[in-house]
Amino acid sequence: MGSNIELTDAQWALVSDLFDPPERRGAPAQISRRQMADAILFLARTGCQWRYLPARYGPWGAVWQQWRRWRDNGVWARAMLRLARHIRVKEGRDPVPSMVVIDAQTVRGGRAGRTFHEPGGRGGRIKGAKRSILVDRLGLPIAVRVDSARPHDVVAGRLLLHDALPDLPRVSLVLADRGYKALERAAKRYDARLEIRSPAPGSVGFTPLPLVWRVETTFAQLGRWRRLSRCLEGSAESARAWLEVACLGYMLGRA
Repeated sequence: MGSNIELTDAQWALVSDLFDPPERRGAPAQISRRQMADAILFLARTGCQWRYLPARYGPWGAVWQQWRRWRDNGVWARAMLRLARHIRVKEGRDPVPSMVVIDAQTVRGGRAGRTFHEPGGRGGRIKGAKRSILVDRLGLPIAVRVDSARPHDVVAGRLLLHDALPDLPRVSLVLADRGYKALERAAKRYDARLEIRSPAPGSVGFTPLPLVWRVETTFAQLGRWRRLSRCLEGSAESARAWLEVACLGYMLGRA
């Protein structure tokens, strides 16, 4: 991906039919779907406000309307999963993983007015959102979910597994840290086994856990997308879609 966060021809070819379906009806688009996808990736990477979107991407209002349609249609989630499968095949693996790692991140809200944000996190001191994510052995995001910060990680994780595992029939192992011990029943419901990884006895400070560190690395990479520095969205649906945009951009760089 270039310095302007613009899709290359090869990258666009991987997902173009999702963003610009050949069977789409209606008047011809005045702004190409590729240009709009570039604009949304630019917003996610830079944290730019909608009204400051550079003129080369077209009127910000038109891009915003298309953003809402793609959010509501689940296009970003489908593109994210397609890219993950493409990269896995490229790495010589089955398109669908047999193992996933789950973790969550709580971020502060940064929005005035109505929002879904609630206090939560450590000690209930963070008013914002909880981002839960599933990654495979390669650290590729497979599925994501965003809730208010209030629910426990296990509650949000149970909902994420319920959303994702029916579409991942090969998954037989879910890895997590010790905060997810109560997730065993939810994993078993989908014929998967939960395995908890804990630091070695006597460990002091941060200790990378075998394979669980993959999800931490993914969160670190997503932290480069400035739209995610805080949760600026008024709804969990929008917050989830922006997380999916960042996941897509991250994987485009690996595809």
